[in-house]
Amino acid sequence: MLTKLHVSFALAVCATAQVGASAWAQPVARSQTATGKVVATPVQRVAVVRMTYAGDVPKGHQDSFEARLVEGLAVAAFQVLSGPPVERTLSGAKLARCADGACYPKVAEALDVGYLLVGQVEESNKNYDITLELINGRTGATIGATRERCETCGVAEAAERVALASVALRARLEALAATPAHVVVQSRPGGAAASVNGKPVGRTPVDLELPGGQHRLGLELEGYNKAERHFTVVSGVDETINVDLLRPPSQFPYKAVGWVAVVGGAALVAAGGYAVSLDGKVIACDDSEKDINGLCPRLRDTDLIATALVGVGAATAALGGVSLWVASQQAPAPADTVAARIPRGVGVRWAGRF
Repeated sequence: MLTKLHVSFALAVCATAQVGASAWAQPVARSQTATGKVVATPVQRVAVVRMTYAGDVPKGHQDSFEARLVEGLAVAAFQVLSGPPVERTLSGAKLARCADGACYPKVAEALDVGYLLVGQVEESNKNYDITLELINGRTGATIGATRERCETCGVAEAAERVALASVALRARLEALAATPAHVVVQSRPGGAAASVNGKPVGRTPVDLELPGGQHRLGLELEGYNKAERHFTVVSGVDETINVDLLRPPSQFPYKAVGWVAVVGGAALVAAGGYAVSLDGKVIACDDSEKDINGLCPRLRDTDLIATALVGVGAATAALGGVSLWVASQQAPAPADTVAARIPRGVGVRWAGRF
């Protein structure tokens, strides 16, 4: 009996190591169409993000339970992430302490998965209560739960119950995977030619049904930067993707012209103010031109030129401000590579409901 337990534990540890080593690979499920053609289909990704234990559950037994959990979930249509890779990613994103629906969407985004799994194993006098919850990565809501109880059990029997519980959740995942997601793609301005995974799907706004998994969205509209976005669809979840398209930078030096106009306009307004201050002042003259009171007969008349300078200066400064505003609306030059999840020059807003 002891030898059997050791063998079972060794196999469980090997399974955990194998899953952890391939956790971040991007497998592609293969399916056969009615014509016999084999095509690639998006893979659903689920991450085991938290398992808690209460009672007398040694660390070695915890590893065994988690390995059986992964074994129960892992089938061809799903990629299961667990173990150290998940822990490192969440620690780097400062999400290791996440334990509620408010932060689960951030966890799913950091791991780039559609579903999360959390569980709890409570032991008391050799009785095990096992609870597993399947969570929608987009909304943070629980979409499936299962409970198993094993009374007066050994470790091997309790691990089998964990596997049974995970199989029940796997059935829930399979049902969700068979349900396409309803995705609406919108752009501002509208009318952009949209493509998903390289295939044209119409012009925005466009209403799509997509299988769960990772997809690539492309948008093209004449006069605007081309937009590309990778996104993950959760099966059975309705979503709306809003993309703000930006115009490419113009060759006209709006910014330089704008600053020159603003500074020049300000100088003209200042000159007009100076002209106002001179209006009505006496123009210097020779003694022969002075009247009997010793005053020069001519006064400065600068009100018209002052008005003209102020008016032209204000208009020039206003045009410079408009030019600077136009320059601020220009999209930056597109980068050859996209380092962030949201491409430069593209604003993306997400909205969804389950």
